Amino acid sequence: MQAGWSVECGADDPTVVLPWHSEDGSLRYVDLRLDPSAVEHIAEAQQFPCLAAALRRWNTAESPVFTAKCEVWNYPADLFDAEDLPGFAFAQGSYMDLVSADMDKFQSFAACERQLRAWTAAARQIPLQNCRCEWTLRSALIFPHKRSVPPEGKAEALAGFATTLYVWGYGASAELANSAWCEATEALIEPVLIRSES
Repeated sequence: MQAGWSVECGADDPTVVLPWHSEDGSLRYVDLRLDPSAVEHIAEAQQFPCLAAALRRWNTAESPVFTAKCEVWNYPADLFDAEDLPGFAFAQGSYMDLVSADMDKFQSFAACERQLRAWTAAARQIPLQNCRCEWTLRSALIFPHKRSVPPEGKAEALAGFATTLYVWGYGASAELANSAWCEATEALIEPVLIRSES
């Protein structure tokens, strides 16, 4: 699998915030560690069993990470960007925000960067051709006393870092792109659980 990593922690870059909610309140953060069965209410997980499997595995009590958000999309070759694999007619992509369950590690840029490098190296060992992934380190804020409602007022936040995992699959049709993406997502489930060396 093609894999790369980047750091986007500048003032103008997106920040992962927990908990979160959409402007209209229809979508919000779900803590799957507290309520694993809630994965059944996440639309993307209902549509894509491979994503549901990843969310379940990455939010177990023994997992070194937990998830904050996810989204899946597909698009034709005329919308490809420079990083997309050439020679395919369709792509399917996704992102999942991963947060360290260890708050000391969450707050350490060096530890998060080491983890990023370890994940990238592991992904490059996966023998898949029609897919790629990208790991992007971002600034993150956790409002620990606002677990189930949007953060309001001047609640104190815990500042640290999170990783956005992007996964893409490619194919001659939308169905084949979906299949490649599913295969890549499933192949990454266990590598995400590896811990970098301290």
